[in-house]
Amino acid sequence: MNVKKNKIFALTLLTTLLVFAVFAVSVNAQSTATVIVADSVGGTTDPAAGTTTPDDGTDITFTATSADGFVFSNWVVSTDAGSNTVDTPSFDITVVGGVTYNVQATFAQLLAVPGHTLPTNIATAAIVIVLPGAGGTTSPAPGTYAMDSATSFNLTAHPSSGWVFLHWVISGPNLSHGGYPFTATPTENPYNVNHGYGNTYSYQPVFIPAGVTEPTPTTPEFSAIATIAIALVLVATAFGTYAYRRKAK
Repeated sequence: MNVKKNKIFALTLLTTLLVFAVFAVSVNAQSTATVIVADSVGGTTDPAAGTTTPDDGTDITFTATSADGFVFSNWVVSTDAGSNTVDTPSFDITVVGGVTYNVQATFAQLLAVPGHTLPTNIATAAIVIVLPGAGGTTSPAPGTYAMDSATSFNLTAHPSSGWVFLHWVISGPNLSHGGYPFTATPTENPYNVNHGYGNTYSYQPVFIPAGVTEPTPTTPEFSAIATIAIALVLVATAFGTYAYRRKAK
């Protein structure tokens, strides 16, 4: 009888230990996050590429450093909830236990402005990103260019067959040109690019099908109300005239 009781006790103890072990592993898994930093072409990252399991609530600083001939573009941070981009070379996150973070820095290879060489000091150069546009091409071709001091170049849009060039869309800091007249949607083609230095600017051509113009904003609600109001005025005027003539008889 004692042997049977001992076996039951031993089995109960083993089951309890297994349940406790599974629970402990589960709790530990939820108290740590998984951070996977991918390899990057054109630069290095801190933390370096690899996988770590920091504790829940840990603050981590990510820093990207571009190699010679490259410039930082952005970070891509992905979890099961979705993906986000970060445009600064350095950023912080506080990890949450049980969440897996996939982090990668992207870098763009720098191209020399046509007719010039790459600047010797990229830190003080202007970075010009030529973006592609649907319905045409550009010269120079889409890419990331570095402009040295006192350098400028003409950016030309070439619409494809059946398309026409409309305007450029320029974005970036310090677009005021020191208070001189400036528009972020210039129609000049070619457009002379001569921004200030030490910042990043982007240019994108906008093409539309030939024979199509940009739609003019309308206010259908106002038009409908105006039509109804005019109709009511006409009805009221007609009724008033009819009543006056009837009374006069």
